[in-house]
Amino acid sequence: MVIPLLLHGKHATAPVLYQPFGPWIVPWRHTSLANEYDALRRTVGLIDGSTQALIEVRGADRVSFLHNLLTNDLKRLVPGTGCQAALLDASAKLIAPMLVLADADALWLLCELDRATVVMAALNRYLFAEQVTLVNHERQHAVLALEGPRATELLCRAADTPMPELPNAGDHGILIVQGIPVRAIRYSLIGGHGALCLVALDDAQTVWEHLQRVGVPFGLQLVGWEALNVARIEAGIPWFGIDMDETHLLPETGLQNMTVSDTKGCYLGQEIIARLQTYGSVSKRLVGLLVEGDDVPRTGDRIVSPGSDETLGSVTSSCNSPALHRPIALGYVKRGAYDAGTRVDIVCGKARVPATVQVPPLAPFR
Repeated sequence: MVIPLLLHGKHATAPVLYQPFGPWIVPWRHTSLANEYDALRRTVGLIDGSTQALIEVRGADRVSFLHNLLTNDLKRLVPGTGCQAALLDASAKLIAPMLVLADADALWLLCELDRATVVMAALNRYLFAEQVTLVNHERQHAVLALEGPRATELLCRAADTPMPELPNAGDHGILIVQGIPVRAIRYSLIGGHGALCLVALDDAQTVWEHLQRVGVPFGLQLVGWEALNVARIEAGIPWFGIDMDETHLLPETGLQNMTVSDTKGCYLGQEIIARLQTYGSVSKRLVGLLVEGDDVPRTGDRIVSPGSDETLGSVTSSCNSPALHRPIALGYVKRGAYDAGTRVDIVCGKARVPATVQVPPLAPFR
């Protein structure tokens, strides 16, 4: 069964191509891939990113409780700031990546909807005498994403109140848009210039339509998940359920630099991650692949050694890159093959397609 986004069927008056993607049915394309991708690079795109759930954490011990479990340093957060983090199990395998937002009296965890129940169960398992309350606000807030170099400019124009300074990723503040409170977060889904707008479900369509109207002179395009997926593969950003899952160690995914504090001390899985950093390396790693020729690999295609049939790994995501004018992919390869410049073959049907390993990003957003 596929899950509709919160604005399903209400994205535009013109016909929208909807398509299953992972567990979701998403607006795949509004106009054309070229127009929508161009908006992400040059102007601004508006995307329904409502695959997220918001978990509210309150109580006097909320910071110390989460600080001892999550991978990043939450004690440094002050109201209006945030950070990326991950919840791991004791074996350092990934339960969920998330964005942590700090308010004066609460912490908010923004994570994938289909991981929220698992996150809640894991947190409750470690909750003993601490003064902490957890509430899963599942399907109660839409996540409207603005992506592109004019995203912040548009948001400033759309708001009734001044835009707060948001210098760092995860910084956030409350704006009033059409009389509606909107939590604006500096964060990009594709490693570029972006903002997330968290809006109560009942108000989401009003804000969505207002952003469309105000965005016309900014070159705003409604952007579907086809263009979004291409852009995030170019940026080398893995998505849970597609490029990673609960079987992966965090360092295998490439998310460690963004989600882990090396100075905070203990957290779930910390001993194993520290041991890998000190004494060795992971047995496989997610890498970028620059593919030769015109064949676009498919998810699950084997990655093998050139001239042999030795399996090195497999492809998780792929696309034709408009920025590089060639097919590219993300995939896991084992130790000895994940250094940049390593030559591999990808088995695409009956063909063997040469490719070169590259450390992401493959085509970064400036």
